Parts: sequence; C-alpha cells; structure tokens
Amino acid sequence: MKLNLFRIPEAAVKPLKKKLLDGGMVVTKRESQAGWRGAFYYSAGVARRVSWAETFFDYLEGQQLPLNRNAFAAFIFTRKDDCFALSFGKTHFFIRPYCDYDFGIELAKRIADENDNRQTASRRYQTRRKKDIKSYAIDTPLDVESGEAVEYLQMGIATSKRERFGVAGKFGTSALLQPDIETGDIGKLLSDMVGVLAEPEQFALPRTTTIKDEDEIARFDELLLDELTSDAATSELTHNSYDLYGVDFIFNEDGKFVLSCRGGGPRTTYDHLTIQDLRTYIQVHEITRNAILNIRIRHEPDDATPYTKPLKESIDFIADDEQVLLTGGQWTKFNQDYLTFLDESIAAIDMEPVESKFAKIVGGEPEFNISAAVKSAGYAVADKDFSIFKTRSSTPVEAWDLSRNGCVYAVKFGTPQKLGYVCDQALNVLELIRNRANVTDIPEFTSYCLWFGYEAKKPLTDIRTSGSIILKQKIDNWARKARDLSIRPVIKLSHRAKT
Repeated sequence: MKLNLFRIPEAAVKPLKKKLLDGGMVVTKRESQAGWRGAFYYSAGVARRVSWAETFFDYLEGQQLPLNRNAFAAFIFTRKDDCFALSFGKTHFFIRPYCDYDFGIELAKRIADENDNRQTASRRYQTRRKKDIKSYAIDTPLDVESGEAVEYLQMGIATSKRERFGVAGKFGTSALLQPDIETGDIGKLLSDMVGVLAEPEQFALPRTTTIKDEDEIARFDELLLDELTSDAATSELTHNSYDLYGVDFIFNEDGKFVLSCRGGGPRTTYDHLTIQDLRTYIQVHEITRNAILNIRIRHEPDDATPYTKPLKESIDFIADDEQVLLTGGQWTKFNQDYLTFLDESIAAIDMEPVESKFAKIVGGEPEFNISAAVKSAGYAVADKDFSIFKTRSSTPVEAWDLSRNGCVYAVKFGTPQKLGYVCDQALNVLELIRNRANVTDIPEFTSYCLWFGYEAKKPLTDIRTSGSIILKQKIDNWARKARDLSIRPVIKLSHRAKT
C-alpha cells in the first residue's frame, strides 16, 4: 500500500480540519485503529473546463467539450498529542501549510539506510544552479557536498525496519512509504512511526529546520517587512532562487498574477510579477506596514487550476546575519550539520599569509592596486585592464586586479555583502574560462586568490568566523568551480577598520 504521510502539530489539527471542510470535503467514515481515531475526508472535485479543448473545439467533431474532475481525500488520525494526515490526490496542497515541515527528513534519518541512497534533491543558495536533483544506482552511499541543504531523499529502508515500513521510501516534508499492510493496519504503522521518531538519528544531514518559537518568528517577520519596504536596489530578482541579501518570488513565470490586500489595495493583475511590482503596489496604495502580510497573490497558470497564497508563502527571503531563511511561509534555519559541512569546505581552501604592511587596509581598491607599496611587493596591476580577457561579447570583462608568480588576485574591501560581489565576479571569470569564451590567449595562472579587506571592528584571521553565511556559501561555490578547472583557490585576509 502506498501512503503519503504528513505529521501535524497539535496546535494545527483543528485549523487543518476546518480547512478541509471549508474546501468542500466531507467526512465519509470514522473508525478507531490501535488507539488512534481516524476520520476519512473526501471530495469528488470540481468540474473544470479544459483551455486547449476550447481552443481546438472545432476539431472535436461530434464530441462534447470535455471537463476535468479530480477527486481527492485525506485520512486524519489523532491520538493524544499526535496527529498524522494521509493525503490522496491534491489534498497535500491543503495539508502542507499545517504540517511539521521537518517530519519526512527526520524520519529518514532514523529508518533509511545511509548506504542505499537512490535520489536526492538539494538546494544551493548562491549558485546559478539553485537546485540539484541527483539519481543513483541502488546501494549507493549518501554523499552530500558542502553548501547543499537536502530537501528530499529517496532511500532504501534499513533492513531491520523493512518489515514495518517497507523496502524503500521518499522523504521530504512528508514521507511516502509502501508498507505491506491493509487499511486496517494504518494505526499500528503510525504507532511504530512515533516510536522510531524518538530514537537517535543514524546519520548527519545538512539541511534547514523549521523555527517554531513565536517571538523569533515575529522578529524575523519584521526583517522581512524591512526588506519589502526598502530601496529596490538591495535585491536582485531571479526567479526560483535566493537573492543576495534580498527577497524573491517563488512562482514560475507562466500565467497571470493578481495582487490584492484585505482592507487595503485593490485587485491588480500582472502578466509578470517582480519584487519591484510588489514594492510599487505597497507604495501606491499606501498599504501600512501592519497590513503588508495581508497581501495575497493569486496565480492563474496556463492550463492549470488557479490558486491563491498569502504573501509570506509566496516569497523566499534569506536574512544573512541571522542565518535564517523564509521558504514556503516557514522560517527555517541552517542546521549544525549544514554549518559544519560548509566550514569544513572553507577550511580546505589555502590561506595566503598577508604582508605586514597590508595587514590593515585604508582607502579603496583602485588606490590600493596602483600604490607604490603594492608594486614594491612584486604585484603586477591588472585592475581595469579589459584587454586581458577578450570575448566576442561587447561587454568588457575585468579578469582580475593583481597578479604575482602564477597567482591572480581579485581584490575587494568592505562588508561581507560587498565581498560577495567579488566572489560573483571571480566565478563569472571561471565560467568564461570553462566555456572557452576568450578569443585571445589569456596569461597562464595556477592559483586564483580572493583578497578580502574584511571590514570589522577586529581583524579576522579565519573566514569561517565570519557571521555571513551568504559570503561563505559564495566562497564555497567559487572554490569548487576553481578546482573543477584545476585552479588552486586561495584566500587572503586584510583588515579594514569598521567606520
């Protein structure tokens, strides 16, 4: 039997049941199993027109205009403080906002076989490839790279637990299992699941975990409101991704979008919705700060059922200093496994000792690069020299700022946010090299160094101690790309006094 299981926190049980009933579902049967009380919710679905059939109706000679109708159901089980929801059809859309987002992965860490990984889906936060989905042969050990936050696993079940939970499972927000049981045995399965969740986890897994403290959530909501009411220049919009110090929609681009605000702005339709559109909507209609999170977004995709979500469930936002992110309407934080994997990757990057005369930096990069002190230290200046790396594009490429003894240097001074920009620039150069985009020979080099003038009250001797997880994510991605090209990544740290 195939079962898609969600765990529901006690406080969300009543709101979930109300949501199901409000959505047109009815309870068709109640029963008790192994101490659990079960209620089966069902809906036959609403008949909907098919857009392509309307367009080509002239070609459907002798046929009636077809309608789509998809039935859906949920089986809700409760026992004392525990609740699980089994989803059938599209009911997972109703259940997901009320579920324990950590349940599926936490279950995997206790019943899955670490040496039988079959598929992983993980998210990267500061790369062009935002999501990795990798499939493996059976009996492949789990291997997660630094910078990845695992969101989904398909794994074999540990041999000792297969009799109860089946041979293999899929684990994300929910758990999709295929135990060899009958419908009357579901209660026993849930009891076994509660028991195993109390056991220690069997392997480390870098990921994000849900924040549940109400005071913390309120504080992070204020950070989100700060971003939504700030100058648009702080965000760089890219669909289905996380921005550097910014906020982004998570919708696909197809279809139309309708903004509305309860007690505030009117319904406004957009063919393409951006964060700047949202900011403009807030400003033009003078929506107060307290009302911003009342904004709702209706997405009307092509050839699919329209749906409406609150603003908070419609955007992704990463708050760097707090090392937290908003996704799916939930505030989450990077777990210790994630931070450890990332720091271990950073520690593997070679550090070039900084000369004593450059230990403390004053001024900006242009003056520094052409200074007599830099020249006397043996560095050759390449800053603003666009002849080094020529491509077929008319856009000039600044390859690097300095070079010495087979090593090129990208130099940047300032806050972690500004240092992140030079990581992006250096990564772009590596991408151009990988794609062989240069039309003339470029000077040979074996090492690529990011030379940071890190702005802080006290000198930073180890980039791992930086409070910026975004900067570390960017460095990790750049270093991996350099190694792929057989280029040695290097970091050099100077101190720039915080003003």
